[in-house]
Amino acid sequence: MSQNSNPYDLSPRDPRHRVRPPRSLYHRGVIAGLAFLGPVFGVLYLIVLPDGPWLAVVITQIVAILVAVGAIIAYFRIGIWFSADAPVVSERGFFGRNVHFDKADAQYILLAKVYTSDGLETRTQLAVMGANKRRLLRMRGQYWAPEHFDQIVAAFSVPVTELHGPVSTAEIREDYPEALYFFERHPTAFIAVAIGATAATAAILMVALAYLRTLGA
Repeated sequence: MSQNSNPYDLSPRDPRHRVRPPRSLYHRGVIAGLAFLGPVFGVLYLIVLPDGPWLAVVITQIVAILVAVGAIIAYFRIGIWFSADAPVVSERGFFGRNVHFDKADAQYILLAKVYTSDGLETRTQLAVMGANKRRLLRMRGQYWAPEHFDQIVAAFSVPVTELHGPVSTAEIREDYPEALYFFERHPTAFIAVAIGATAATAAILMVALAYLRTLGA
């Protein structure tokens, strides 16, 4: 269903029920951000103070704070909107993309307990599937509370394919690849991109530090 013809606007006036990620996820993100940014800018200030180009570091820190504020705003905009009598289900992701689909397009729900990457825990994963193996909605236990899965299942009058026993992502990739995101279907490509991004970030930081040293010399 096209976004323009969707009668629901995802505003506080939207009559449908909205589920949001739990606050614990937000708290973990804030702690991780502080744990990263604090030491980084602490080292930068030690390098440039008192006579170095401290203004450049201040500007960089302001930019980082603005990015963090944008991430916080994006987090609180995340949601899935649905109700028993509404024909449309809507989702807004972290990057602000709104997705709407007709509930009647759903053909079945895939539900599974999936091992985490370390194999020590399992997390619930859910995918609402439509025609031609099209994934309409995806939920992962890292980002949604257990009751959210129950609410989504109850909102659809379609069969539920529940995999028996914990399974690995590789098993789902083999049997239900269409239910996974691109980076889950192609983990090698995702790892290569992650390594490249990390290397590029490290190179940028090294160049920036070298530049700051030349300015302070």
